[in-house]
Amino acid sequence: MSPPARPTPAPGWFDRRRWLLGGVALTVGGPVQAQHYPDRLINFVVPFTPGAAPDAFVRALAQEVSRATGAPTIVDNRPGAGSALAVQAVAKAAPDGYTVLVTGNVAITGNVHVMKRPGYDPVTDLTPVTPLARGPMVLYVNPAKLPAQRASDLLPLLRKGSPGSHAFGYTSITSRLPAEMLQQTLGAQLTAIPYRSGNAALPDLVSGRIDLLFSDLSAMLHVASGRLRALGVTGAQRSPQAPEVPTLAEAGIPGIDVGFWVGAYLPAKAPPAVVAALHALLLRAVKSPDARAVLQAQGASEFVLPIGELAVFQAQETAAWGRIIRAAGIQPE
Repeated sequence: MSPPARPTPAPGWFDRRRWLLGGVALTVGGPVQAQHYPDRLINFVVPFTPGAAPDAFVRALAQEVSRATGAPTIVDNRPGAGSALAVQAVAKAAPDGYTVLVTGNVAITGNVHVMKRPGYDPVTDLTPVTPLARGPMVLYVNPAKLPAQRASDLLPLLRKGSPGSHAFGYTSITSRLPAEMLQQTLGAQLTAIPYRSGNAALPDLVSGRIDLLFSDLSAMLHVASGRLRALGVTGAQRSPQAPEVPTLAEAGIPGIDVGFWVGAYLPAKAPPAVVAALHALLLRAVKSPDARAVLQAQGASEFVLPIGELAVFQAQETAAWGRIIRAAGIQPE
């Protein structure tokens, strides 16, 4: 997918932008130049592959930021290394607000527990701005390989054949962890197969190369066609986007409460006024019709916090993920 086209500034855009953002910068007490942020191209760096559901969400945000300010935006896709490549790129950038990381929680709360050398510190190398969205994971199976009607039907099916004869796919610790918890809960031994993205894993699930996959609700179109079956969602409540799919606890497998969230970050030591201005822009952008449409397709919902609260939420999530990862027996690599 090509980056969003640079918009043509509308007449009076500069005055409107100063009205929207100048007051925010002055009230926070940041440098004078923050009054005019943004006045040039903003680079949104993401660890997602082009065309993936999170990538579409960020592109919708970037387009809305352009519409609101007249400043051009691009989306810089840097997948790989468990999202570490994107984080490293932003951590090395100037903290001026023109290089923005939008990433899933794996880069922030997961990698510190599963990577010996991620190449960055999510606390000291980044400035939290706000979370943007969150949602549950869905357990999908290939019904030809695992003809389960309910999640509780999986145990006898997975125990058929030799240990490891059934496989699950994963793209990051976010999708690997619930599968690891599932096999521990069921007492089954599965083979784990890594993929670069959900778009790469889904064809193998549909074709039967792998048996199950935890992913977001964007794969529900394959359920509608009968090629996949959705057995349950993680978390305590059903998804409003797929109310017919029970929670895993309702389906007889409790204790798997692993979801995803997406957040925005700047490099460390970003000026408070720039953080406040970007925060205001993103809060407006996430409410845009395009962004909301992408979230609905992904089974996610808007999730934003006041300035300063992402750091607290991040610390709580990191500690919780550490406990879950250790309990699942996953060792750093």
